Amino acid sequence: MFAKFKFPSPLSILMFIIVIAAITTWIMPAGSYDKLEYNTEKVFILHKPNKTYTLSATQQTLDSLQIKLSIGKFENGDIRKPISVPGTYKKLAGSKQSVIAILKAPLRGIYETIDIILLILVIGGFIAVFYESGAMEKGVIFLSQKMKGNENWLIITLTFLFVLGGSSYGMAEEALAFYPILVPLFLVAGYDLLIPVAVIFLGTQIGTLSSITNPFSTIIASNAAGINWTEGLTGRIIMLFVSASITIIYIVRYANKIKKDPTLSLVRKIDGEIISTFPIIIQPPVCIFMI
Repeated sequence: MFAKFKFPSPLSILMFIIVIAAITTWIMPAGSYDKLEYNTEKVFILHKPNKTYTLSATQQTLDSLQIKLSIGKFENGDIRKPISVPGTYKKLAGSKQSVIAILKAPLRGIYETIDIILLILVIGGFIAVFYESGAMEKGVIFLSQKMKGNENWLIITLTFLFVLGGSSYGMAEEALAFYPILVPLFLVAGYDLLIPVAVIFLGTQIGTLSSITNPFSTIIASNAAGINWTEGLTGRIIMLFVSASITIIYIVRYANKIKKDPTLSLVRKIDGEIISTFPIIIQPPVCIFMI
């Protein structure tokens, strides 16, 4: 009786958000902070609502404005966008957006964020080619064949690969393709369903948590904040290896425990015994990808 609901396209959702944002300009009070900008002439430009001042680019200037940053952050290019000056918020006259402004908003957004758009297009193209080639799937299956009987090393290697995927290019939903490959593999090896889920899900999420070059949570976010994406890189690398090591140790310990005593499996305690329907190990990649 009722038409089947169809979820809106991403562009429709974005346009809806633009309309909502425009409506809020008629409801929400307007306000702004003074902005401090470091320009190419190596001086500070202080932007106030109705006036602009030129200040010397020194640590004393930052301290006087209660900005708790080092002057080196600006000189080295770590901070490239104007930053807000603490304690300078002022209410302003509202700038109510019209229908024309709504129609212009998508074009303005493209113009102001073209670097991010190009980055996403390039990364998206790389991921599409990478997965269409089947290189990752073939590599995982080949690795599983070579490490048959050394499942601990298989867990360590695969988890670290997924960690690197999440940390380098934001691997997340793409990992769904590996569940049909790894679930049979680990069930035949005598593990429960938690092992392949932990290897894939925890691996990608731990990698994303400590993103090194992830274009979404690191580079794009850094650009939006006006700082260099290499800021804090050493800390992220240390965090990546520490969190990855803890995750791998936990998974391997749990895997060894349930292999010695299957009754300790958390899956078995909740869902009962699950018998593998895969009597043999996955065949070599050449057989799988001959279609």
